[in-house]
Amino acid sequence: MMAQRLDLVDFIAGLPMPVAAAPQANPLDLLPRRPKAWERLVAHVPAEDVRISVSPTWTRVVVEQLREDGCGDQLRANGSIVSHDVPPDLIWPEPCRLILMTAASAARIHECWCLEEAPGTGLTNTFRFAQQQHADRTPVSQQLCLLAEEQS
Repeated sequence: MMAQRLDLVDFIAGLPMPVAAAPQANPLDLLPRRPKAWERLVAHVPAEDVRISVSPTWTRVVVEQLREDGCGDQLRANGSIVSHDVPPDLIWPEPCRLILMTAASAARIHECWCLEEAPGTGLTNTFRFAQQQHADRTPVSQQLCLLAEEQS
């Protein structure tokens, strides 16, 4: 019987390859595009400090807020940025980027990256990006459907 000689290349080629995990997208890429001046202002705020608020009574005058270092900056729908001194707030972490949007817009983000209720805010209908992109979407999906009905 002749011993079979295994070539090193054949050996390596036959090793099982670990399945590479699909790279997770940056959840911040799912947010609406804003004027460059605002994007520069909020560029340092990480995804875990972003809050998404869906309100049936949203006036659509203010579309985003940034709370940081005793200052509250607001991005208005017309693209202008207004700054105010604000007292410390125990509800929001600082820095905090609060994005106001419709339930339909939040649902589109939720389809791509799971949103979860933001804990500790004491406010309903305020969400944050879940730690895991593909967490259970059911409770928030149902909540967003109800909010969409209220907004229509």
